[in-house]
Amino acid sequence: GLDQSATIIRGEGDESIIGASDGTTMTGAEIVNLAMSGALGDKIYAGLFHPTAGPVNLYEARFASGKQRILAMAENLVCPWPGCKVPADRCQVHHLDAHKNGGQTNPSNLTTLCAYHNGVNDDGARDVRHEKSRGRMIRHRGQVKLVTPGGKLLGNTHDLSTMGAMDLI
Repeated sequence: GLDQSATIIRGEGDESIIGASDGTTMTGAEIVNLAMSGALGDKIYAGLFHPTAGPVNLYEARFASGKQRILAMAENLVCPWPGCKVPADRCQVHHLDAHKNGGQTNPSNLTTLCAYHNGVNDDGARDVRHEKSRGRMIRHRGQVKLVTPGGKLLGNTHDLSTMGAMDLI
């Protein structure tokens, strides 16, 4: 297959002209025909570019992968909310910086929380009706902690909470 990239350089009627990184050009129909014939190899990748922000991450996922879930469970063997005893394998994967607020699905932004604490965690909404906040989980010096509405940092004191991966390094 070809090891090059291509970009649409102009449209002509119903056709697009594609510029390849090797300096050649071809029509959209030509690139589709090459792809269908197998001349471009078995893998074809597409990218999306925003006019001012640049490349758009098309590979960002909303939900944690199996590997990301295992990493989150290895880090916190029980729900890290102070006083909680729910084991990690019965927890949900939680975004520390909420996905709805732009938080990414990557290991440093993920933790496990039991369903109840995942539900009461304050995702950082800027809503005045949110005065009943119970606090929110953050990563502080590598550890997942609760920041109370008053600003105190609290960790879980369960025996297993000191045996996670971050405690072993």
